[in-house]
Amino acid sequence: MSGYGSQKERIKKLLITGWPIIVGQVGLVLMGVADTIMVGKIGYIPLAAAGLSVSIFFLISIFGLGLITATASLVSSERARGNNKSLPFFLRDSILIGLITALILFLIMIGIIGLLPHLDQKPEVVTEAKPFLFLLALSIFPMNLYMSGKNLCDGYFLTLSPMIITFGALLLNIFLNWLFIYGHWGIKPMGLIGAGWATLIARVVMALAILVFIFKSKTIGFSTKSVFNFDFKTNYIKPILKLGVPSGFQYFFEVAAFSGAAILAGVLGAIPQAAHQIAINVASLTFMFAVGIAVSGSIYVAEHYAHNDMKGARKYGLSAMWLVVAVEVVFALLLIIFHQIIPQWYNDEKEVLLIASRLILIASVFQVVDGIQAVSLGLLRGLHDTKFPSVLTFVAYWLIGIPLSWYLGKHTSWGIYGIWWALTFSLIFISITTAWRFRVKTRLI
Repeated sequence: MSGYGSQKERIKKLLITGWPIIVGQVGLVLMGVADTIMVGKIGYIPLAAAGLSVSIFFLISIFGLGLITATASLVSSERARGNNKSLPFFLRDSILIGLITALILFLIMIGIIGLLPHLDQKPEVVTEAKPFLFLLALSIFPMNLYMSGKNLCDGYFLTLSPMIITFGALLLNIFLNWLFIYGHWGIKPMGLIGAGWATLIARVVMALAILVFIFKSKTIGFSTKSVFNFDFKTNYIKPILKLGVPSGFQYFFEVAAFSGAAILAGVLGAIPQAAHQIAINVASLTFMFAVGIAVSGSIYVAEHYAHNDMKGARKYGLSAMWLVVAVEVVFALLLIIFHQIIPQWYNDEKEVLLIASRLILIASVFQVVDGIQAVSLGLLRGLHDTKFPSVLTFVAYWLIGIPLSWYLGKHTSWGIYGIWWALTFSLIFISITTAWRFRVKTRLI
């Protein structure tokens, strides 16, 4: 492959492919933002319970999402090699692995629900969190099914329809929140558990919608018989697991650090925990732009890698890095400017607002390095390089981030702010090491 174009042209291609992914990812996070804002209106105890539940949910479910997300680059590579006819088997195997993984993670989450009272959390927070977390656990099944379909579409560069499905589900989620949380149209107010039902229903609709799109799409052209075929002579189980399992651990190690931070914040009290939930909610929203760029970059890198074109892979990868730096700098500036205003959207407790506004300032610092590490890991997935990067994420978050968070949060006067600075240091480490590895892996000899 040749003719890579200028830096401007490569960034334009990354954006054309990536903007629906970005918007779709933002839509997924906006579901959590909507839940947080709407739950926050009924008090800081439900808000803290939502923060604890969502942190635990993503701590467990993220492994499955990471495993499935890695498959977009596999689809891109297979299409570049002309293996389109076997890709229905890929979707079948991706769905199968996703549902088996969902069952395992669901059972783990049920066990964790039983342990909630022993995690040194406030009893009133635990009482609200348990039924909400159960409903989130059920939603793993449709969520993994949706992600299997979405990543197939991403590998086909069909990124617009999943975005539309996501935003349709977002609107449905907001409407159901309004209906269930506060009680309307004759429905009794359900509070936090109402947000759980809204999330579960929205994710079921997303899963069904993405399957309908795939089977109706002329570009993909799969029939139900070609996908739901139980002749496993041709299968992608081993390639998916080989690439996806290390990728799943990458996601798990990172989210474990941030979920652990939420649990540690709960040890410090319901008010720091609620403030942490607000700030991490905001940071997660801006982070989705980096995730979208990472997926777009990984698809182009995988396409060139399939043709053994390391020069093209390197050029697209570096363009993706420059793009994410520019985007995250803008977000950092916006967070600095509006750090006192944003928390007011969530809650009106003065102490919660004060702590959250300061945490958002810290979040503005790690925006850029967080974006770099997300894109670098995505580019390495495009090179089918996931094993060693998973080791780097383990070192960054489990050997540096979590111990440092515990020390600064519990044993210094920094408290919740120390937890966030520890996470920032982890992000600096992983961004430097993964960006360097991509440069080494694509070095021209």
